[in-house]
Amino acid sequence: MITLHEGDSRKILCQMIDRGERVHSVVCDPPYGLTSIEKRFGKDGAAPARSEKNDGSFGRISKGFLGMKWDGTGIERDPEFWRLVFEVLLPGGYVFAFSGARTGHWQACAMEMAGFIMHPMHAWVYFQGFPKAHAADKAIDKHLGKKGSVVPSGNPVKRMIPGADQVATGSWEKNNGRTYQPGIYEPATDEAVEWSGYAYGTQAQKPALEPIFLGQKPFDTKNGAANLLRHGVGAVNIDGCRVPGGRYPSNLLLDGSPEVVAMFPREAGASAPVKGTEPSSVTKDIYGKFNGRVPGTFFNDSGSAARFFHHFPLDTDPLICNPKAGKKDRAGTDHPTVKPIKLLRYLIRHITPPGGTVLDMFAGSGTTGQAAIEEGVRAVLIEMDPGYSAFIRRRFGLASRRRDYSDVLGPASRYADVLG
Repeated sequence: MITLHEGDSRKILCQMIDRGERVHSVVCDPPYGLTSIEKRFGKDGAAPARSEKNDGSFGRISKGFLGMKWDGTGIERDPEFWRLVFEVLLPGGYVFAFSGARTGHWQACAMEMAGFIMHPMHAWVYFQGFPKAHAADKAIDKHLGKKGSVVPSGNPVKRMIPGADQVATGSWEKNNGRTYQPGIYEPATDEAVEWSGYAYGTQAQKPALEPIFLGQKPFDTKNGAANLLRHGVGAVNIDGCRVPGGRYPSNLLLDGSPEVVAMFPREAGASAPVKGTEPSSVTKDIYGKFNGRVPGTFFNDSGSAARFFHHFPLDTDPLICNPKAGKKDRAGTDHPTVKPIKLLRYLIRHITPPGGTVLDMFAGSGTTGQAAIEEGVRAVLIEMDPGYSAFIRRRFGLASRRRDYSDVLGPASRYADVLG
């Protein structure tokens, strides 16, 4: 079952808390606070971003939420916001929250300040990201008033550039199907030559990892067992999330692409059980009779060490403008930050008990709702943008109705200061 609330997530969370509604888990994709996006699409006088279907959806996000710049509201780094999430979550419940590799530390700190116990960060590794950097040699020449020459490299690449159009394969081509020739820059000054091959910028390296922070609301009982019995939440689903072959789930998640798998060395699997008599110079006697060794499952296999981790491959060739979701995941939406359904299913399954309810405060196109349906759990979605809310209603066949705050919250609400 999908429940959609339209409006400011802060206000709707306050409603839910005042009504006594609680959820078992949270899986969400908050804004990343990337100022480069704000400068590109949100500054005064900037042309609106163009959507493929020209339905205005990108134009809406360019104008920002509540009149603020898109992706620049700061909500993801606000401890008071995360405190509302903390309140609506059952004791022992978990939060999986995506974030940016460059700005995520703000979000993690805000979550911890709100009261969450922070577990080890999960890392999603993918290959489709592309760097955006300033070439040092070219920048120095420009600074000195000189201009070097560009020699064709003879090695065409497909990437998003101004004027490019996306084709069915997911690649970017320009002008009658010709690919982009970046060429090799030959500096015009000796100073620039010294910095040839260097680059600078906040995304000078190829982005290949996205953090997913895992927080937990503390138990309100004397131990975890009592919390599980009282609230029905507080443990992660290990057996339901094991890596193929039965291996223990890890906090490293791969996209399964050949490029990522090739990053890992070839490693043999354990081929014999631990007897408990093996010597250990560091952890001797710490683990009792196992003498520093813990018995486990032994696979007697070999191959890339990537097999030790979960893979979430794309269903189609990647879209460069959204390098982490395929056509099936997008479900016809132009939303710029769609996440793969398979990955969201895994996250939901990992922290949501059977029959539980998962919350997403930044629903976007409703991918978390689709993943919840496929996992057989309920979902509460909150979305502020009317265009995306309409898309969610169409996607799940929901009635068109906008909630009114006044029919739920009176002047005595303890969140009157939030609601204004």
